[in-house]
Amino acid sequence: MLASAPVWLLNACTALDFLTSEHPKAMSIISAVLITAGSLPAIPALTAGAGGAVLASGAAQAIGAIAVGIGQALGSSVAKNQNQNQNQAHASSTVR
Repeated sequence: MLASAPVWLLNACTALDFLTSEHPKAMSIISAVLITAGSLPAIPALTAGAGGAVLASGAAQAIGAIAVGIGQALGSSVAKNQNQNQNQAHASSTVR
């Protein structure tokens, strides 16, 4: 399965994994920003305003849904990494 994946996708996943493990706070912030920005087209008060025609379009809704999905995936990845790091630290401290 990995043989059929594009190299750029594998590189992007490797980079995200590195950033998530080395800079979890920054990735949490990026996750929150993506979720917030992706949710903007779904707010009725914003779609009724001056830029409402753009935000109410199907493309904006789709892009917003993608941004929310990526933000949630990043957030869960950060949480999973933090749990693994805590478990490893706990295991190493109990082995001594």
